[in-house]
Amino acid sequence: MKFLRFSVLLCFLTAIIFLLFLIRKESVAKGDLLRITMCDVGQGDAFLISRRQTQILIDGGRGEKVLSCLWSELPFLDKTIELVIATHPDQDHIGGLPLVFEQFSVESLLLPPVTRETADFAALSDSASSEKELIGRITAAKTGQKIIIDNEISLTILAPMVVFQEKLAQNAANAETILSAANGFIPVDDGQSNRWSIVLLLQFRQFKMLFTADADSELELALLQAGVLSDVDILKVGHHGSKSSTSELFLERITPETSLISVGENNPYGHPTEVVLERLRTRRIDILRSDELGSVSLESDGQRYWIMQ
Repeated sequence: MKFLRFSVLLCFLTAIIFLLFLIRKESVAKGDLLRITMCDVGQGDAFLISRRQTQILIDGGRGEKVLSCLWSELPFLDKTIELVIATHPDQDHIGGLPLVFEQFSVESLLLPPVTRETADFAALSDSASSEKELIGRITAAKTGQKIIIDNEISLTILAPMVVFQEKLAQNAANAETILSAANGFIPVDDGQSNRWSIVLLLQFRQFKMLFTADADSELELALLQAGVLSDVDILKVGHHGSKSSTSELFLERITPETSLISVGENNPYGHPTEVVLERLRTRRIDILRSDELGSVSLESDGQRYWIMQ
């Protein structure tokens, strides 16, 4: 009987060691690659950027779908997300983030310099303020700021661009949330938050990807006039393919090869719109949609990139 127990224990330990070996082998093999995942969160946005043991989450959708994506993508036993970026305070981008704070350790939080008096923003504010790790590590995005992920990967903040500063200053006295005017966060009315979206340029060696959140054509024009746009390999299509984004001039300037559209199946908004899809097709830009493909991942070695399915 003792010999049988010993044999079972030995087999169990051998299986554990083999599993750890496979995990370590896979980690080493992929250690030099950048991985980007468009999480299928329905009608919303959630993108995970991973390299080695570093993960950055851009938005969290509106519910718990983001959690299954994170659990499937994060390395084994890794429950830390180094940076969460909430691009703007709309439900379909921040609604799932309080759940992320519940199940994962978040080291830093980046927000646009605006707030909204909504239940979803209040939930995000409350969950972030309860995280001891985030004390002093909640910051407002500033144009031109560069986030260094490692010595080869960076995120540059191209927007928000302060085009409505005077109007926002008039509303500063009304800020009553934890993320208040005293800390650089100023409330905006419903309908204004999209133009305050955080727009990010991800660069890994020669590889470039542009994340546009819900930036509208007005913000796209401001970016064009500022001269901060350049050719990119991949575009995260703005506002789920709404006709108010992804203008002709914008596409002509950035010339992407591939586009990612995070959108819910049979959504009531008609996203992505046919006008935007036609603009992409005319330029022979590959279109990858979460409503058709589910979660989509791509990997890059800094020179090339490829779609993982």
